[in-house]
Amino acid sequence: EVIQTLGRFEHVGFILRYSGKTDAFSLYAPKKHNWSRYDQIEAYAAFIHILRKEYWFRFKKGSPDFSVIISTGDSLKMDCGCLSIPMDRESAPSDNNPTDFQQQFNSPGKTATTCDRHQLAPILQFGSGFVHPDVMPTMVTMPLWPHLKCFETFRYNGKVCNKFSPASATNRFGIYFEEKEAIYSNLIPQAVWRGSDYPFLKCRQLGGSKWDIKPMDIPGPNNPEGFVNGLTHLWGQLNPRWKAVTLSLQAELEAKKVNSPELKPWVDFKFTIRERPGESQRWESFVNNGVNVVANGYIDASEFASFKYHADFGGGGGTTWSGTHTKLALPGVLFHHETPTYDYFHEDLIPFVHYIPVSTELSDLREKYEWAEAHPDEARAISEAGTAFIKYMTSMEYWKRSFDRFFVKRLNSVIEAYRPVKAFKDEKEFMTYAES
Repeated sequence: EVIQTLGRFEHVGFILRYSGKTDAFSLYAPKKHNWSRYDQIEAYAAFIHILRKEYWFRFKKGSPDFSVIISTGDSLKMDCGCLSIPMDRESAPSDNNPTDFQQQFNSPGKTATTCDRHQLAPILQFGSGFVHPDVMPTMVTMPLWPHLKCFETFRYNGKVCNKFSPASATNRFGIYFEEKEAIYSNLIPQAVWRGSDYPFLKCRQLGGSKWDIKPMDIPGPNNPEGFVNGLTHLWGQLNPRWKAVTLSLQAELEAKKVNSPELKPWVDFKFTIRERPGESQRWESFVNNGVNVVANGYIDASEFASFKYHADFGGGGGTTWSGTHTKLALPGVLFHHETPTYDYFHEDLIPFVHYIPVSTELSDLREKYEWAEAHPDEARAISEAGTAFIKYMTSMEYWKRSFDRFFVKRLNSVIEAYRPVKAFKDEKEFMTYAES
């Protein structure tokens, strides 16, 4: 079952195997995946250290063999035919649009293969998981792989890692909290976002959502209003981040028509440039046509802290791994992008308590913004609760609770469920069996 499950992966799926004969862990990936992320290898080493420490009685010389699928994709990089469309969509964040929800998981341009998902082995997903469990019943959502070193630090050293400690002069990689007590009413009443134009959910994108957009893709005259109208015309094909930028361009045009220097657009959503071949020329072509979809520069955390509203639009896995907790820490309110996926720490977050939810397609973002502006006391309470939760994330109590949830209860159920069906005399024999 483990080997057959790996065969359904298109990328970043692995077999982690333990041999009781040699008392060694080995990591296997299909050669076709062409994978070479050494930072992820370090994360796997941290996971193995956790297994050694927490389950020393299970993984010792002479113990039964063990194999499990582990995935580090931002979402599951599996054949789209293996991802089921949930029949009950009420528990999954969406716009209640069946056609749109179908596109999120199916690929019309690709033949979906039959896949008996209940016959697949458990998959430890160290990335974003699916909100609706029926999408992949055997997936077990675990902490994000960049956080595994922090869980290793907690288990071995009994402390919180620098990444999840408050930022300071001696810890520039920590979480930024505004030192001065911000007066909520004095914050700039704009929703601000900066990020890459990364694609959104693999199977959805294969279904037609545009990503690598160029000016020539946009219908209409080559002027600012023409481009904005053209992007609006393409709305159904845009991924959420391009929809956000389109909303920002619309807001800029609205503000200009009022002709008041004091009036700012209600949103300021822009891309930041990524260094890819031809990337700067692509953005430059927009600017030359009077449409600036790219920010002039980066905004650091202290600058973000002066705004009343933030957003965390999902990327390749449907979420934004670091964007959510770093923005919850700030004085403003987070408009949290609810999509078909979630990250492990989202299990503790409650809508309208820690954040204001917005739909996958952003169709309600303007409405939620206007609600927050009309209800400042409620919005401020949500902001304060979000920041309080992130401060709790920096505590030993949170890390003990999370370690017990994921590496004791959740992981133990997978380890106990495993039944070896064949004993291999060495790794060469296992490799031959797996390749066959």
